[in-house]
Amino acid sequence: MKQNKVIGLTGGISSGKSLVTAYLREKGYPVLDSDEIAKDLQRDPMVLKGLNELFPGSVKEGKLDRDQVGQLVFSNKEARAKLDAFMHPLVFSVLSRQVKELSGLVFIDMPLMIETLKDQGDLSYDEIWLVWVPREIQISRLMKRDGISRDYAIRKIDAQLPLEEKKSYASLVIDNSQGPEETLKQVEEELKRLCENTY
Repeated sequence: MKQNKVIGLTGGISSGKSLVTAYLREKGYPVLDSDEIAKDLQRDPMVLKGLNELFPGSVKEGKLDRDQVGQLVFSNKEARAKLDAFMHPLVFSVLSRQVKELSGLVFIDMPLMIETLKDQGDLSYDEIWLVWVPREIQISRLMKRDGISRDYAIRKIDAQLPLEEKKSYASLVIDNSQGPEETLKQVEEELKRLCENTY
């Protein structure tokens, strides 16, 4: 019998997902972060060996040069596909194990959740929550956050599946266009709903 309820939490760059994850953690809910798991894995000597074989020169003094790899995969789709094919199964395997070790309500924070749904093995979600903002707000927030030009912000956003497309995969859309207070009010209502229902 399943002891936990797994909620997938996703969004796009500068859509406000980190606001929601910080609030959930503050409320005491476990949030498993796929990016943090990937970073931890990239400190493992065997993983570093594999990455250096894929991208020669990317490991220096026992550490992955994340900037170098990041720039490469951002501008090269084939390189990104190679990195994803290597890292994703490792990340999904750790997430799957961690989920089984927990009970109750569990959140998985994964930026590319929807893009990788078919590749996640035995990971499954009872619900997927999407943190959404209109495109123009996303662009202006990213420009402000990273101190970058509008053109560069658009390129970064366009490297991901559009938030509008992600909506059709989501069980719930959290509208983050009205400011943090309004966003967290929606989250609180959904937490109440989940805690009131028995599964």
